[in-house]
Amino acid sequence: MPQTPAEQSTPVTGENTPNAEQTDAQPHTQPRTEQPRAKTTSAAARTRPATPRTPLILLSGFVLLALALGWAVAAPMLAQDPQQRPADLTGTVYHLFILTPALAAAIIFLVERRQQLSVLYGHLTDDDGAPSASTPAHALRPQTITDALGITPLRPVSRLLLWSALALLLFLALSAAAIPVGAALGVFPLDTSMPIFLQDLERRLGHDAAEFLTTGLAVEFLLILGWAVLNVFVHAGQEMGWRGYFFPRVQLRWGTLAAVLLTGALNGLWFAPLLAVGFFYQNTPIFLAAVLMVGYCVVIGGVLAWLRVRSGSIWPSAFAQSMITSAAILPTWFAAMGESLDVRQATLQGWSGWLLPAAVLLVLLLTARRSFSHPHP
Repeated sequence: MPQTPAEQSTPVTGENTPNAEQTDAQPHTQPRTEQPRAKTTSAAARTRPATPRTPLILLSGFVLLALALGWAVAAPMLAQDPQQRPADLTGTVYHLFILTPALAAAIIFLVERRQQLSVLYGHLTDDDGAPSASTPAHALRPQTITDALGITPLRPVSRLLLWSALALLLFLALSAAAIPVGAALGVFPLDTSMPIFLQDLERRLGHDAAEFLTTGLAVEFLLILGWAVLNVFVHAGQEMGWRGYFFPRVQLRWGTLAAVLLTGALNGLWFAPLLAVGFFYQNTPIFLAAVLMVGYCVVIGGVLAWLRVRSGSIWPSAFAQSMITSAAILPTWFAAMGESLDVRQATLQGWSGWLLPAAVLLVLLLTARRSFSHPHP
């Protein structure tokens, strides 16, 4: 195991070598390096492991396995007539499908860990195997499977909580902001009187609800937030695979921009089996649906990748995914009664809803050296 800087021996010179009289006079003096060594060891125990340089064949294997597992899970729905497809099968297939990237990443990691350390971590060491001058020795600690999937680290807890809260609020704001943006561009049928929401509120209250509109909205927003928190594990599987395992390894090889584009494109293509059975973009040709999903995953996935990298784990991005699903009800509340809503153009799912996230992502990419750098331990 490579030594930490504190454990490496200090060169002995004529200036710092004690003479015999000094040694006799101070026989029990402790070396001054003992305390720094303890601090360094303690810091190493808390530090995240370094990202390995995974061989390209294994990265390709992850992509192919994730795609294959996705098609295998969706096969029962593809084989059935849409009119005869039971609703419980749709929900079951969706939840199993979302787990496939995590399963693919776990399998590939078990193969990856059998590679020689010099193959995985050679970019962090000198020719003799010692840590390079710019690399802390403790960064050579190999990843565990939870590290590789982005499940850990969970500490410091304060960082995890702050980034998770930011993710929830950011994507609640982006989901809501997509409504006026779409209305300004003429692709969202906005009605600020909220007739559909009022109708639903009156049905539940049993009387006129106009005076309770503000209170009703506040309660509904709290429910959206609560559902997003409770359903985070539903979305964690996708994040473990694409942004937990795959994104950091691609970023290490080809940089942040390439990682955002490649991860987003492949993540979008992975959805093809669900698109083929009518998920997300109903009554849309599969090719157009795939193009839209790739665009969505590049833009939204790029912001999710930022959350994953800066927080150190996938949990903030999983909370963001959960908020996207939970907040999908918002456009319905603000749509005009009787008007059709085209999600290919409006809402966060449509192209007009990508404009604000794309602006956020552009700023992040322009400052990628700082924005997409890993947090300090």
